[in-house]
Amino acid sequence: MTQIENKFYLIGHRGAAGERLENSMDGFEHSLSLPIDGIELDIREHRDQLWVFHDWEIDRLTDQHGDWFNQADISRIRLNNGEPIPTLRQVLDLYWGKMPINVEIKSISNLGLLLDLLTEYPGPETASGLPWIFISSFKHEYLVDLHALDCPWPLAPLSYELPDDTADLIAAIEPQTWHFSNEYIDLNLIRNLREQGILSLVYTVNRLDRARYLRSHGIAGIFTDEPTRMLDLD
Repeated sequence: MTQIENKFYLIGHRGAAGERLENSMDGFEHSLSLPIDGIELDIREHRDQLWVFHDWEIDRLTDQHGDWFNQADISRIRLNNGEPIPTLRQVLDLYWGKMPINVEIKSISNLGLLLDLLTEYPGPETASGLPWIFISSFKHEYLVDLHALDCPWPLAPLSYELPDDTADLIAAIEPQTWHFSNEYIDLNLIRNLREQGILSLVYTVNRLDRARYLRSHGIAGIFTDEPTRMLDLD
């Protein structure tokens, strides 16, 4: 497992979900203009295409209704800001070589679609300390399968509650980072992971005092809806 350099990372959550519409090109362009270390986005598959979208149902974020998989044509749906739902390729084209991306898998039936797409974006040298692509999911079976497929990009388990299978997952996917909920932090686990070369990132942190606390206790970085506010961290 590769050790990331020792610093505190600021990662825009869903682009910058508290400042622009989440997972929108407007939000991604805004985040790219900020001096942060990376962004996080969510992907879902629909008819052999990878789209950047968080929810299972589309009602909250779009002008349409219903669940994701029953939509006839994702490209015709408009987000609440009037933009089309972006594809993963669009965001990669915008960001590549400029800022790292954490791709969170929400739903995908063919992992080969993701691997094939990412082969078109060969990794430049790391600039910020984060890998240019790192792939995470709450569905750890995706990560196990990607590791078995020799995925060249770092894999990062997402945990809401404290995990009880850390040793098994470390053996199965060799993670470089582990992503924990801000509601469930075990500092002993954080230290144990760091000793194994695995850094801990925490989602979703929007208060400066909380970010400072986490940084002082060995957390390597945060996902935040409000990256502009977090620039005042120092």
